[in-house]
Amino acid sequence: MVEKRTFVFVILATIVWASLASAFAGYYYTQNVNTTGQLSQAQDSLQNSLQKVTSNYNVSVQKYDQILSEYSLIYGDNYSQLMPILGNLIKDLGENYTAMFNQEDLNESYTDLLSSYNNLNPGNVTSTDFGNVVTEFYNLFNLCAWKDLGLSISNATSLTVNLLFDYGNGTMVWHNETKVLPGYSLFQATGETAAINYTYWPSGPGHIEVDSINNKASSGGYYWIWYYWDNGQKTWVEGPVGCDAWMLENGGVYKWSYEIPTY
Repeated sequence: MVEKRTFVFVILATIVWASLASAFAGYYYTQNVNTTGQLSQAQDSLQNSLQKVTSNYNVSVQKYDQILSEYSLIYGDNYSQLMPILGNLIKDLGENYTAMFNQEDLNESYTDLLSSYNNLNPGNVTSTDFGNVVTEFYNLFNLCAWKDLGLSISNATSLTVNLLFDYGNGTMVWHNETKVLPGYSLFQATGETAAINYTYWPSGPGHIEVDSINNKASSGGYYWIWYYWDNGQKTWVEGPVGCDAWMLENGGVYKWSYEIPTY
């Protein structure tokens, strides 16, 4: 399973690389480069950017592989003996992704993880309790790793997304061609596009619920629900997780709708 997760990580990172190359190639083509000098400058810029992405990507992968190697040591059913290994994993997670934990939601998640680990009884650890903490660790580790990978290329390129705010009264406002950094969540993009208020919930996949957008607050059974546009199905799909857990893709289309939930 560990090898499979590593393989998936590398494959997705390769897709990011390919997307970067395509984005830069498309950009310079559409700019209608007419002279040899301009073309050479464009090629140099692309090469420098890709070299920077390579360097930053390697750093991200080294951190990921280090912790993943330690994670593979959690094997067996003597949970008391495995406690120190899990403790070191949590410690290394904090040290390798320190910058990530400046974000409120991730900092809260890491604090909760430490608390869960410290509440385990080293002399009498059940498989269920130990497994719950391991799962909590792995989920946070993966989230940090992906965000770190996105940030590793943030100095080389940016993403373009389209945001729609449907106020439920016929007013619909688009923010097209919105520039965001790779690794950005929908929550971050929304906060930079509109005035928002939100509630932080420490449980579940995504910790933030948006309560108000541009002074339009949840009321009378109406809430702000987010969707993404599925190009394959040609339809809006309701967001499956909290907006702070959903990373944006280049060219993605997203909607906030003020409505009464159907669930």
